[in-house]
Amino acid sequence: MKKIKLCYINVMDNYSGGEIVLQRLIRGLDKNVFDIIVYTKNTKFVETLNCNECKIVVFNTQYQMKLKRGLRALIQAIKNFIVSAKYMYELKYTYKVDIVHSNSLTANIYFAIWAKIFNMKFIAHSHEIREGLIYTILHRYIGFCSYKIITVSNTVRDNWMSHGVNKEKIVTVYNGLDSDFF
Repeated sequence: MKKIKLCYINVMDNYSGGEIVLQRLIRGLDKNVFDIIVYTKNTKFVETLNCNECKIVVFNTQYQMKLKRGLRALIQAIKNFIVSAKYMYELKYTYKVDIVHSNSLTANIYFAIWAKIFNMKFIAHSHEIREGLIYTILHRYIGFCSYKIITVSNTVRDNWMSHGVNKEKIVTVYNGLDSDFF
């Protein structure tokens, strides 16, 4: 049986709940079914992943804008879109990835369009509720580009649906933590 090539993209600079949930998801996958690649920043996430079967590709691109505003932010965003195209090209043609899974709104913004262009299945993971016109536009854009959207609660799901995203694309999977977390 051919393994499904699955890539997780983590662009976050820190190590928090989203990264912990992503680690547990990666560890819990059947490695006989999935061939896993992780594209990530070099953070505590990499140090604590503990996945010997995974191929880890570390990048230095700064996706989070921090305090950048105006022209500097626009230039950084354009650069990030270009670099994301390069990463997705590698995933498609070098690693032959079947599915790309992003675990943050930031990564969804930069990678969803390239998945659509390269005809790759893209799974957008959403942890938060966002309101306002810009988030309605972003959610519709990500919804258009994504194969599936994973929301961590019914409330987050309803937020996406209220922004016009097709409910058939949305799957709710609650974050679960093992008892050793506490």
